[in-house]
Amino acid sequence: MKSAPKSDIQEFWGALYGSLYGDFDRSLTTDALLQGLVDLEDMFRLREHMLVTELPLRDLAGARVLEIGSGAGGHSALMAKHGAIVTSVDITFERAKSTANKFELLGKQADGSVSLLADAEALPFDDGLFDFVYSNGVLHHSHDTARCIAEAHRVLKPGGRVVVMLYCKDSWHYWINLLLFRGILQGQLFRGRNWVGKVTEWGGKDRQSTLNPITRCYTRKEMGMLFKEFSNISLRKHEFYFYLIPFFGRWFRRHLARRYGAHPGGWLVYGEPWTQWSPIERWLGPRMGWAWYISGIKQV
Repeated sequence: MKSAPKSDIQEFWGALYGSLYGDFDRSLTTDALLQGLVDLEDMFRLREHMLVTELPLRDLAGARVLEIGSGAGGHSALMAKHGAIVTSVDITFERAKSTANKFELLGKQADGSVSLLADAEALPFDDGLFDFVYSNGVLHHSHDTARCIAEAHRVLKPGGRVVVMLYCKDSWHYWINLLLFRGILQGQLFRGRNWVGKVTEWGGKDRQSTLNPITRCYTRKEMGMLFKEFSNISLRKHEFYFYLIPFFGRWFRRHLARRYGAHPGGWLVYGEPWTQWSPIERWLGPRMGWAWYISGIKQV
């Protein structure tokens, strides 16, 4: 089957940007952004996210960081706030522009940081330029994930660190929510190779008008192959959510919001507050989670 053109990828993620973040971004001020970054960091610490574990913010002052796939720019802005010189790239114009706007709102706190429209499969940078390469839930939506990771390796300095989140096939969400419920019982598995993409990613206020062209998930063995050029590999499974379970999930999410509340840190990265998880979800994350958090070092 012929791969979807990259314009389809840009169209989908541009439309999703508008659905999730468009209204929020248009009204964003410097004061609101600064408070949003405080909230975002607090949420990441609560969730043990890789931006405060595998890539501790305290290590970023003065470092040159490349973020591949900036989303709406919340992660890049948080790294810049902690003193990193951030280069942020996204294949989608709306997302690259949103990130640039956040750097502008940060003013001197984002000195030297830039946001560019670029393709992760052919990064427009010299070899050995960055101290860190960071990508959160992006590279599994590319035509050639292995090529993206090879590019990340190329632009890292010797001794530099890569920190990436990719979707986990060894997870409850893949085997039960997606394969069993959506793939087999609803028949999506039999409607084309990219059936996972077609049933994932959409959200926000707008009705979905375009399909997600590509989503991949990886086993532990496959992750090892993708990152074989790196040393000191650390691989951590994380992120389990009951609300992703079909039918039951909507009710359970409302229950969680009443019981545990919704964290404002979600506004910058989800376009809405993050519904806090339950203790059992936190416990299940390392066992059945949907995310691989991986880090590695480029050998000297």
